[in-house]
Amino acid sequence: MSIDKDIKQQLEQQAAELDKLMREEQGLDKVLASGFKGGLAGIMAVAYVLALLLTVAIFYCGYQFLTVAAEQQLFWGVLLLLAFQAQVGTKLWIWLESQRSSTLRELKRLELAVSRLGV
Repeated sequence: MSIDKDIKQQLEQQAAELDKLMREEQGLDKVLASGFKGGLAGIMAVAYVLALLLTVAIFYCGYQFLTVAAEQQLFWGVLLLLAFQAQVGTKLWIWLESQRSSTLRELKRLELAVSRLGV
């Protein structure tokens, strides 16, 4: 009976450690910064610069759209929509890349926890 109790106690302890790892909260800044850890850090920096440039382009195109003559509003409106769509795509890629890094980190933690169970 004592072996069963020892095994049960060890499993409960390991489950508590795993729960502690899974409850670890991260702020948005840490999640976004995790995209810079890994092989795509340079591309991530380029994506942030591109998002910033697209923000400037959105404001510029919006200003031009509101201030130009009616004949030119179509041109600036289309540019505004294209810049907006490009920024959405860029930010979506940034978010997905950050989440990929987070998911890989969680998988490594689970792998470590499973390897501890096997010992």
